[in-house]
Parts: sequence; structure tokens; C-alpha cells
Amino acid sequence: MDLISLPFALFLGLALALTRLPLGERARRLVLLAFNLAFLASFHPLAPLFFLATSLLAWFAASQGQRGGGSLLFYALLAPLLLPLFVPKLGLFAGAAEADAAGNVLGSRMALFVGASYFTLRALHFALDARRRRQLPLSFADYLTWNSFFPTLTAGPIERAEHLGQSLGRLGRADRQDFAAGLARIYLGLLKKVVLGQLLVAWAGPITGFAAGEELGFRQAWGALYAMCLFAYVDFAGYSDLAVGMARLFGLRLAENFDNPYLRGNISDFWKGWHISLSTWIRDYLFLPLCGRSQSALRPHLAALVSMSLCGLWHAPTLAWLLWGLAHGAGLSAHQAWMHFLRKRFKLKKRLSKSLPYRVLATAVTFHFVALTWVLISVPGGDLRLALAYFAELFGG
Repeated sequence: MDLISLPFALFLGLALALTRLPLGERARRLVLLAFNLAFLASFHPLAPLFFLATSLLAWFAASQGQRGGGSLLFYALLAPLLLPLFVPKLGLFAGAAEADAAGNVLGSRMALFVGASYFTLRALHFALDARRRRQLPLSFADYLTWNSFFPTLTAGPIERAEHLGQSLGRLGRADRQDFAAGLARIYLGLLKKVVLGQLLVAWAGPITGFAAGEELGFRQAWGALYAMCLFAYVDFAGYSDLAVGMARLFGLRLAENFDNPYLRGNISDFWKGWHISLSTWIRDYLFLPLCGRSQSALRPHLAALVSMSLCGLWHAPTLAWLLWGLAHGAGLSAHQAWMHFLRKRFKLKKRLSKSLPYRVLATAVTFHFVALTWVLISVPGGDLRLALAYFAELFGG
């Protein structure tokens, strides 16, 4: 079910109406859970079963973890959850899905293609945090409701259990302020996705439709790349706006997922503003555990490379996405080295922090670094030969 469609608008309206009936809190949450499962079923009848199987595995692992059970059983229960992160994107089900230029699956008729990665990351977070904190933050029913909240199923945010769990008590109790803020946010999301997105994707045509031997010229190549950068932002941030706005209509609060990422002065800050729920997941469950407590100066650099490589493969297990991840990992590693250099030069660091030209230059360099990595996954099929040819167009080769 497409989120920007009349059937979905009717579905959303019915869900809002039924959750506002004079029911008990538990009944309201079960009504929402039923709508979440129905949304999954709209993609494929077996999708709710797939979701329940995944969630049950994570719940059993979380139960073992919070009781201090053995590591072997805990990780054995979580191991099958790695499959939904990557298998649906391997192109094994090409008849059921349509792939875009970057190798992403779009318009799939099976919900696991659109939502499995997100509800699986949430399930892993739930289990790992339960083991870490020795407690289950939600009841089983609330856990299922949180993990399947339908506005977040197709593209996040990857909401934390404790955050949404705190607002479940307000389900169905949205006031006028909630409705006004929710509708305004939905309008903003539609403006980004439908109006700006359509304009920008047309302007990005020279890169998304780039062909071998084609000559674009410097201006057209850079213009298309800038349009692609802005399209990636408005399309994804627009979806997050829709999810946040719809949650607000239910009386729920979702964490913000974007915060001016292209206006950041370094690649680390870029990831603090881009797909925030994913970047914090990577930080908490990949980067920091890989760093461990080692005092090795090399380990954080390796952790950045491995974490971002896995991030790229999570988007799509292709060479183009792997190189995209490696590029961002290398950028994060370079920024770590630069900060280490400045840490020993306090006066220089203070001078640079107050320098407007330095901040402008740093922001421009960060933006263009990110822009150039988009080339790898924006050319048709993520073809590396086409990417190299496009780089030649950008730099006048």
C-alpha cells in the first residue's frame, strides 16, 4: 500500500477513528497492532507471519538476555535475524519487485522487501538493550505494536523502544495541537516528496540515465549531481516528515530523523543529521562495540570502515553500495585523524572554530564529499564503469 494514495488515506483515517473510541489503553494498542499487521498484509498475505516470526525470535533472545542467560543461546537466537537485513535485497525475488538505478527495491509486493530491514533492526536493538540493561522495556503486546507501527515500516525511523514506549499511553488522545502539528508535518512531507521530489528527479535525469559514451559537459554533470543530492534529501526527509506527522495524529511522538545534514562542517556531523535513527543504531551497535575498550589508535579507524561498509551493504548488497560505505568510513576515519591532530594544537583549534571562512570551507568540502559518493549509487545499476565515466564528466576528463 503506497503511503501517498487514496486507499492509504482511508486506511489511516479508519485507524485514527478506531483508536479514538472510548476503549481501555490495552484495547487501543491492540487495535493499532491489528492495523499494523493489516498494513503488512496489504503487501503480501504471509508478511505478518514473517514479521511475527522475526519478532518472536528477538523477544525470546531479549528474555534470555535480561535474565542473564548464556551468550551462546542469546546470539544463536539472534543469528537468523541477519537474513532479513540482506537476503530480500539480493535480487532473488526479481519477479516481485522493481529495482531502481541504485539497486534498491521499489514497489515490491512483499512487505519483507520494504519493511524487513527496519523492523529487524528495531528487534535487534530491543534484544541487545534488554541484555545490556537486564530488563524488558515493553510488554510483549506493546513490543509488537512498537515494532510494527505502520507509518515507520517502509522507511523508518528506526524508533527506539523506550522513546515510543513512553508515548504509547497517549495513543488515541491527540489534542488540537497534536492534530495541527501532525497535519502541518504531513503537508511538509508531501511538499518535499511530491512537488520538490518530482522536480528534482527530473533535473537529476542526466545522472540517473547516464549512458556509456555520453558527453554531458561540466555544468550539466554538476547540475544533475546537485539535483540528485537534493532529491535524496527531500525524498527521504519527506517520508520521515510523513511518519512523524502521522504518529502525531495518533498522539504519539517519533524521534526526528533529519537535521540539516548538508549544512554540517564535517562528515561526522553530517551523520548526526542524516538518517539519525540509522546512524545512531550503527554507532551504538556496530561502531562502539567494534572499538571496545582497546586503547589502540588504529581500532576506531577500522571500526569506522567496517561499520560503514556494513551500512552500505545493508542498503543493498552490491559493490557500488559497498564502495559507498567504504568511502564514508574513510571520511569518518580521516575526520578522526584531523580531530586528533587538532587536539594537540589547542590554539589552532580555537582559531579555526572562530573562523567563518574555515567553517564555510569545511561545510562546502563536506557537502561535495557526500555528493561525490552519491555518484557511485546514482548511475544506472550502480555500474562502476559508468560511475568512473561520470566522474570524468564532473572533472572535465
